[in-house]
Amino acid sequence: MGATLINVFIVPRERETEFLEQWRKTAAHFADGKGLLETHLHRNTGMGNESFSFVNIARWTSAEAWHSSHDAFPPGEYRIPGVKGHPAIFETCVNVYSGEADRSTADGHWIASVTTSAA
Repeated sequence: MGATLINVFIVPRERETEFLEQWRKTAAHFADGKGLLETHLHRNTGMGNESFSFVNIARWTSAEAWHSSHDAFPPGEYRIPGVKGHPAIFETCVNVYSGEADRSTADGHWIASVTTSAA
């Protein structure tokens, strides 16, 4: 069964560029391996709760695939001083779509795509 990783990050402002560079390297490594279906990194806009600087949402083929990939290649962003990640695996329990949603992909998941271009 597929698994959704949600990882919220605390990143000191002065370390954001370094964090983004390392996150892209990590994402590229996992994209070249087995198990990662897609990943999306989101930056906090400052509107609302600012506790977490970034949120990564990624789909994996299974929780085991995520776990073994991270055991074999620990993400480098965790070695940056002041960066703290809080990863957890989730499963979908409710899907809600607005009238504007593209129903051709309304299966509870995004279209699989991994890019490492500028965030």
